[in-house]
Amino acid sequence: MDTSSHRRRTDLRRAAALCVLLAACLVLALQACGSPRQHARPQATWSRNGLVDGQVGAVRLLHVHILAPPMNEQKAGDDLGLYLTLVNNSDRPQTLDGVSTVHAERVVYREGPSSPQQAVDVTIPPHGVLSLQQGHDRPHLELVDIHRPLGATPVDVTFRFPTAGTITLRIPVLPLSRGAGSPTPGHS
Repeated sequence: MDTSSHRRRTDLRRAAALCVLLAACLVLALQACGSPRQHARPQATWSRNGLVDGQVGAVRLLHVHILAPPMNEQKAGDDLGLYLTLVNNSDRPQTLDGVSTVHAERVVYREGPSSPQQAVDVTIPPHGVLSLQQGHDRPHLELVDIHRPLGATPVDVTFRFPTAGTITLRIPVLPLSRGAGSPTPGHS
């Protein structure tokens, strides 16, 4: 084997090793530059009782569901209760500052069924739990002015936490008879 052929092979091996090394460095650099939100992979699972659970960063969303009247009683413009429990597994407060869906004009926060609608801005204390589940005069979220009857088809709803990240869950729409029925569906 001549010297020039050996030198070319050696140069090709070095170039290939350099490419592998550069690719590994690029992957590490991209991971280091990513925001914490990118590293917090949202996860969603269906629980045993047909409700959905999710997690983004240190925040867990448990038993998420929407309560609605039967399909033949639903109409565009209705308001429907959106219920969940938030668990903060971090050492600092976490804030839910936005909830949205393409199936309603907006999602709001209510202290109780007859209280005024407010923008969603709720804080979960460090290592704390915040229940937004149905019940008489309990705080909850509400889909306002649905665009069409939802029936029993699950709908996508997005939850935004400024420090933990954003998660979209496919939420089951359950009959009012399954929960306490608060708030009363209808346009408020």
